Amino acid sequence: MVSKKVLKNIGVFAMAVMLAAAPALAVSAGGSSQLLKSTTGSQDQGSTDPVTPSNPVSSGTKTTAPAPAPQVSNHVVVAGGGNKLVSTVEGVYTETVVDGVAVTTSKADVAAAFGAGEGAQIRLAVLNSSHGPAAEQCINDGLAGLAADNVNVVRGPAIDINAYLNGKKVIDIDNPVTVVVGVPESFRQAGYEYAVIRVQEGGRVSILTDKEPDSAIVAFDTTGFGVFVIVKAPAGSFDKYK
Repeated sequence: MVSKKVLKNIGVFAMAVMLAAAPALAVSAGGSSQLLKSTTGSQDQGSTDPVTPSNPVSSGTKTTAPAPAPQVSNHVVVAGGGNKLVSTVEGVYTETVVDGVAVTTSKADVAAAFGAGEGAQIRLAVLNSSHGPAAEQCINDGLAGLAADNVNVVRGPAIDINAYLNGKKVIDIDNPVTVVVGVPESFRQAGYEYAVIRVQEGGRVSILTDKEPDSAIVAFDTTGFGVFVIVKAPAGSFDKYK
């Protein structure tokens, strides 16, 4: 005879399978929407592929390799009017597929978002994306979700933004910080607007909308880090995600 405990465990497993097979796109306030779970598997062997199962908690801190040394390169973004935006967060900025990346949130607010105490070190590593096939499938899921909403989206460059607090990798933070990315001239198009597809560990996919009308940049708020893909569509296409 099958015990009640075994039957209960079977029921829990069946429910988990049903939930994993039914991703949904949830629109939230603050210029983002999230695919609650990707249709892909949660494993990927790529070292920078953010699809390893995780159970984020406040500040999303996990042990990892030491944080990058404080150095900068592509940490300045030039807006359409010629205004230079310099990142407030130190780190390694070696991305070349976009025209620079800068965090414009004040240092004090960044520290608060990370839950960082006095003297804590916050670093970013911003690189051309080297995500693996599972994250790529998550990106495609995001593109498919936009297409299902009749958004005629065009995919652009992808970057990895990894964050570290006192040498430990951070996946999620308590409050949003603003990231500005310089849009390559070859990707700009009159009458179009931008958004960003963000993929994080656990196969989480979000749509982050642009805060600025400037065609030279895309500015968005994020409460987490991973793979970020710039996309564009005719003006007004992303209104429902704001």
